[in-house]
Amino acid sequence: MRTTYVNATIAALSMIAAGGVGLLAPVTTPSGWFMLAAVATAPALVFIHYSRRPAQTMSQSIKEAVR
Repeated sequence: MRTTYVNATIAALSMIAAGGVGLLAPVTTPSGWFMLAAVATAPALVFIHYSRRPAQTMSQSIKEAVR
């Protein structure tokens, strides 16, 4: 469904934003980049975990019952 694309887009944008912050901020150590990667992926993973698929519509229910 389309919500899958929205979830992936939000996750990608949060990671790109964190990467941009890492390039603009003085992050020079490997541990700093590791922490930045953890901070970038954590909100995306939480969002994807807690987002739910939309409820099935009546039309989808009928099509499923006919099959």
